[in-house]
Amino acid sequence: MIWLRVLLALALLLQAASSGFPLLAFVAYRAGLIHPTSGAAATMAPLWRDTPVWQLLVWFAAILVLLAAAVSLVARRSALALYVAAIAVNFGLQQLMQHGDAYREVFGTVTPGFDYARLAILVLIGALIWWVEQQPRRPALKAP
Repeated sequence: MIWLRVLLALALLLQAASSGFPLLAFVAYRAGLIHPTSGAAATMAPLWRDTPVWQLLVWFAAILVLLAAAVSLVARRSALALYVAAIAVNFGLQQLMQHGDAYREVFGTVTPGFDYARLAILVLIGALIWWVEQQPRRPALKAP
């Protein structure tokens, strides 16, 4: 089952990357590395400016926990609790940010819709992690 563990670890790495790239934009803006004057970056500036540092740190911690879950999968250690913790923190932080004034300034007052396809994929990955962790380990082959 190592192939499934590696495949799941790759899925977790992709999730971490998809969470990490927006975080990099926040950090680059806060560090003064980008100065948006027009386009999509200028639209995001109020959100980048007004998001508290603690939210960015929690976001970064959730990404690290997701990466730890990916490493745990490949190392044949338990990864489900790490995965669930990372996804729960990420989801909670997303909900918190969506209810903030800066988020509404950038994305409007329309209540964000719930992405059922994304939820289904996250639950499926969690179920596969649980399943692969239930499989018995095969004994290592001994050299003659």
